[in-house]
Amino acid sequence: MNDHRKMKSVTGMLPDDKALLYGAQVLTDAELLAVLLRNGSKGQSVLAMCEDILHEIGGSLAGLMTTPGNRLSELPGIGKVKQLQLVASGEISRRIWNSEKSTLPSMCNSKAVYETFREDLRFAGTEEVHLALLDIRCRLIRRVMLHRGTLRSSAVSPREVFAQALQCRAASFILVHNHPSGDCQPSGDDRRTTELLQELGESMQIPMLDHIIIGDPGYYSFKDNGELKTRE
Repeated sequence: MNDHRKMKSVTGMLPDDKALLYGAQVLTDAELLAVLLRNGSKGQSVLAMCEDILHEIGGSLAGLMTTPGNRLSELPGIGKVKQLQLVASGEISRRIWNSEKSTLPSMCNSKAVYETFREDLRFAGTEEVHLALLDIRCRLIRRVMLHRGTLRSSAVSPREVFAQALQCRAASFILVHNHPSGDCQPSGDDRRTTELLQELGESMQIPMLDHIIIGDPGYYSFKDNGELKTRE
Protein backbone atom coordinates (compact mmCIF):
# COMPACT_ATOMS: atom_id res chain seq x y z
CA MET A 1 0.00 0.00 0.00
CA ASN A 2 1.21 3.50 -0.81
CA ASP A 3 2.38 5.00 2.48
CA HIS A 4 0.42 8.15 1.72
CA ARG A 5 -2.71 6.13 2.46
CA LYS A 6 -1.34 5.44 5.94
CA MET A 7 -1.52 9.13 6.88
CA LYS A 8 -4.93 8.83 8.50
CA SER A 9 -5.30 10.65 11.79
CA VAL A 10 -7.25 9.38 14.77
CA THR A 11 -10.38 10.89 13.18
CA GLY A 12 -9.98 8.48 10.26
CA MET A 13 -9.54 11.31 7.75
CA LEU A 14 -6.39 11.83 5.71
CA PRO A 15 -4.62 15.10 6.55
CA ASP A 16 -4.82 16.12 2.87
CA ASP A 17 -8.57 15.58 2.77
CA LYS A 18 -9.05 17.21 6.16
CA ALA A 19 -7.15 20.32 5.02
CA LEU A 20 -9.06 20.56 1.74
CA LEU A 21 -12.41 20.19 3.48
CA TYR A 22 -11.87 22.33 6.59
CA GLY A 23 -8.70 24.32 5.92
CA ALA A 24 -5.08 23.70 6.94
CA GLN A 25 -5.66 25.55 10.22
CA VAL A 26 -7.55 22.53 11.65
CA LEU A 27 -4.57 20.19 11.22
CA THR A 28 -2.44 19.19 14.17
CA ASP A 29 1.27 19.95 14.02
CA ALA A 30 1.98 16.30 13.18
CA GLU A 31 -0.60 16.31 10.39
CA LEU A 32 0.90 19.46 8.86
CA LEU A 33 4.31 17.81 8.80
CA ALA A 34 2.75 14.66 7.32
CA VAL A 35 1.32 16.69 4.44
CA LEU A 36 4.77 18.14 3.86
CA LEU A 37 6.82 14.93 4.10
CA ARG A 38 4.27 12.70 2.30
CA ASN A 39 5.55 9.28 3.41
CA GLY A 40 7.17 7.54 6.34
CA SER A 41 9.81 4.84 6.54
CA LYS A 42 9.79 1.08 6.61
CA GLY A 43 7.66 -0.04 9.53
CA GLN A 44 6.64 3.50 10.52
CA SER A 45 3.79 5.62 9.21
CA VAL A 46 4.41 9.21 8.26
CA LEU A 47 2.26 10.42 11.17
CA ALA A 48 4.29 8.38 13.66
CA MET A 49 7.47 9.76 12.12
CA CYS A 50 6.16 13.31 12.44
CA GLU A 51 5.31 12.75 16.11
CA ASP A 52 8.92 11.65 16.64
CA ILE A 53 10.16 14.77 14.83
CA LEU A 54 8.04 17.03 17.02
CA HIS A 55 9.33 15.31 20.15
CA GLU A 56 12.91 15.79 18.98
CA ILE A 57 12.50 19.51 18.23
CA GLY A 58 10.86 20.37 21.56
CA GLY A 59 7.19 19.60 21.01
CA SER A 60 6.19 22.37 18.62
CA LEU A 61 6.79 23.47 15.04
CA ALA A 62 8.72 26.49 16.33
CA GLY A 63 11.59 24.07 16.90
CA LEU A 64 12.10 23.81 13.15
CA MET A 65 13.54 27.34 13.23
CA THR A 66 16.32 26.41 15.62
CA THR A 67 17.04 22.68 15.21
CA PRO A 68 20.17 21.95 13.12
CA GLY A 69 19.63 19.85 10.01
CA ASN A 70 22.23 17.27 11.05
CA ARG A 71 20.25 16.61 14.22
CA LEU A 72 17.10 16.00 12.17
CA SER A 73 18.94 13.61 9.88
CA GLU A 74 19.74 11.38 12.85
CA LEU A 75 16.06 10.46 13.21
CA PRO A 76 14.95 7.14 11.65
CA GLY A 77 13.57 7.61 8.15
CA ILE A 78 14.91 11.14 7.68
CA GLY A 79 17.13 11.13 4.62
CA LYS A 80 18.57 14.06 2.71
CA VAL A 81 15.29 14.96 0.99
CA LYS A 82 13.21 15.07 4.17
CA GLN A 83 16.02 16.84 6.00
CA LEU A 84 16.02 19.58 3.35
CA GLN A 85 12.22 19.83 3.46
CA LEU A 86 12.28 20.36 7.22
CA VAL A 87 15.22 22.77 7.15
CA ALA A 88 13.56 24.81 4.39
CA SER A 89 10.28 24.92 6.32
CA GLY A 90 12.10 26.18 9.40
CA GLU A 91 13.91 28.84 7.40
CA ILE A 92 10.67 30.02 5.77
CA SER A 93 9.08 30.27 9.22
CA ARG A 94 12.09 32.14 10.61
CA ARG A 95 12.00 34.68 7.78
CA ILE A 96 8.25 35.24 8.14
CA TRP A 97 8.70 35.69 11.89
CA ASN A 98 11.55 38.18 11.44
CA SER A 99 9.63 40.15 8.81
CA GLU A 100 6.54 40.46 11.03
CA LYS A 101 8.15 41.00 14.45
CA SER A 102 8.44 44.73 14.05
CA THR A 103 4.72 45.06 13.26
CA LEU A 104 3.39 42.93 16.11
CA PRO A 105 0.79 44.89 18.11
CA SER A 106 1.95 45.99 21.54
CA MET A 107 -0.13 44.97 24.56
CA CYS A 108 1.73 47.28 26.93
CA ASN A 109 -1.41 48.63 28.62
CA SER A 110 -5.10 47.83 29.05
CA LYS A 111 -6.22 50.38 26.45
CA ALA A 112 -4.08 48.71 23.77
CA VAL A 113 -5.59 45.32 24.63
CA TYR A 114 -9.10 46.76 24.54
CA GLU A 115 -8.56 48.40 21.16
CA THR A 116 -7.16 45.16 19.72
CA PHE A 117 -10.10 43.00 20.82
CA ARG A 118 -12.93 45.57 21.00
CA GLU A 119 -14.54 45.16 17.61
CA ASP A 120 -14.52 41.35 17.79
CA LEU A 121 -16.01 41.14 21.26
CA ARG A 122 -18.15 44.11 22.29
CA PHE A 123 -21.08 43.18 20.02
CA ALA A 124 -20.77 39.38 20.32
CA GLY A 125 -24.05 37.73 21.32
CA THR A 126 -22.40 35.23 23.67
CA GLU A 127 -19.42 35.37 25.99
CA GLU A 128 -16.12 34.55 24.32
CA VAL A 129 -12.87 33.98 26.17
CA HIS A 130 -9.67 34.80 24.30
CA LEU A 131 -6.04 34.31 25.22
CA ALA A 132 -3.46 36.92 24.18
CA LEU A 133 0.04 35.41 24.17
CA LEU A 134 2.90 37.89 24.38
CA ASP A 135 6.62 37.99 23.78
CA ILE A 136 9.15 39.44 26.21
CA ARG A 137 8.35 42.97 24.95
CA CYS A 138 4.60 42.50 25.50
CA ARG A 139 3.89 42.21 21.78
CA LEU A 140 1.03 39.96 20.66
CA ILE A 141 2.40 36.81 19.05
CA ARG A 142 -0.77 34.71 19.08
CA ARG A 143 -4.43 35.00 20.02
CA VAL A 144 -6.55 31.95 20.76
CA MET A 145 -10.27 31.56 21.48
CA LEU A 146 -10.46 29.33 24.56
CA HIS A 147 -14.18 29.18 25.19
CA ARG A 148 -17.56 30.38 23.99
CA GLY A 149 -20.30 30.60 26.60
CA THR A 150 -20.62 31.73 30.22
CA LEU A 151 -17.26 32.11 31.99
CA ARG A 152 -17.74 29.71 34.87
CA SER A 153 -14.65 29.02 36.95
CA SER A 154 -14.38 25.62 35.26
CA ALA A 155 -14.88 26.90 31.70
CA VAL A 156 -11.27 27.88 31.00
CA SER A 157 -8.82 25.00 31.16
CA PRO A 158 -5.48 26.03 32.74
CA ARG A 159 -3.94 23.08 30.88
CA GLU A 160 -5.01 24.60 27.55
CA VAL A 161 -3.82 28.09 28.53
CA PHE A 162 -0.30 26.94 29.37
CA ALA A 163 -0.11 24.40 26.54
CA GLN A 164 -0.77 27.26 24.12
CA ALA A 165 1.73 29.50 25.90
CA LEU A 166 4.47 26.87 25.87
CA GLN A 167 3.83 25.98 22.24
CA CYS A 168 4.60 29.50 21.02
CA ARG A 169 7.16 30.20 23.75
CA ALA A 170 5.16 33.08 25.18
CA ALA A 171 6.76 35.17 27.90
CA SER A 172 3.41 36.19 29.41
CA PHE A 173 -0.31 36.24 28.68
CA ILE A 174 -3.50 38.26 29.08
CA LEU A 175 -7.00 36.85 29.36
CA VAL A 176 -9.72 38.75 27.47
CA HIS A 177 -13.45 38.12 27.48
CA ASN A 178 -16.68 40.02 26.93
CA HIS A 179 -19.96 40.55 28.76
CA PRO A 180 -22.78 40.63 26.18
CA SER A 181 -24.94 42.54 28.67
CA GLY A 182 -22.58 45.50 28.23
CA ASP A 183 -21.80 45.60 31.97
CA CYS A 184 -18.07 45.00 32.25
CA GLN A 185 -17.94 44.60 36.05
CA PRO A 186 -16.37 41.22 36.98
CA SER A 187 -18.40 38.39 38.46
CA GLY A 188 -17.27 36.07 41.24
CA ASP A 189 -16.32 33.45 38.63
CA ASP A 190 -14.32 36.07 36.72
CA ARG A 191 -12.33 36.76 39.87
CA ARG A 192 -11.82 33.08 40.72
CA THR A 193 -10.58 32.34 37.20
CA THR A 194 -8.21 35.30 37.37
CA GLU A 195 -6.80 34.27 40.75
CA LEU A 196 -6.23 30.68 39.64
CA LEU A 197 -4.50 31.57 36.37
CA GLN A 198 -2.33 34.18 38.04
CA GLU A 199 -1.14 31.72 40.69
CA LEU A 200 -0.41 29.06 38.08
CA GLY A 201 1.29 31.60 35.80
CA GLU A 202 3.69 32.63 38.55
CA SER A 203 4.58 29.00 39.26
CA MET A 204 5.07 28.30 35.51
CA GLN A 205 7.09 31.51 35.08
CA ILE A 206 4.62 32.63 32.41
CA PRO A 207 2.90 35.47 34.27
CA MET A 208 -0.63 36.67 33.71
CA LEU A 209 -0.34 40.41 33.07
CA ASP A 210 -4.03 41.30 33.05
CA HIS A 211 -7.60 40.13 32.61
CA ILE A 212 -9.69 42.45 30.45
CA ILE A 213 -13.50 42.33 30.41
CA ILE A 214 -15.00 44.09 27.39
CA GLY A 215 -18.46 45.64 27.64
CA ASP A 216 -20.30 48.28 25.65
CA PRO A 217 -19.10 50.83 26.16
CA GLY A 218 -15.80 50.47 27.95
CA TYR A 219 -13.85 47.71 29.65
CA TYR A 220 -12.61 46.53 33.02
CA SER A 221 -8.93 45.82 33.72
CA PHE A 222 -8.04 43.70 36.73
CA LYS A 223 -4.55 45.20 36.71
CA ASP A 224 -5.72 48.81 36.53
CA ASN A 225 -8.13 48.17 39.39
CA GLY A 226 -5.45 46.67 41.63
CA GLU A 227 -6.83 43.13 41.52
CA LEU A 228 -3.64 41.49 40.26
CA LYS A 229 -0.63 40.92 42.45
CA THR A 230 2.21 43.23 41.58
CA ARG A 231 5.27 41.43 40.19
CA GLU A 232 8.43 41.95 42.22
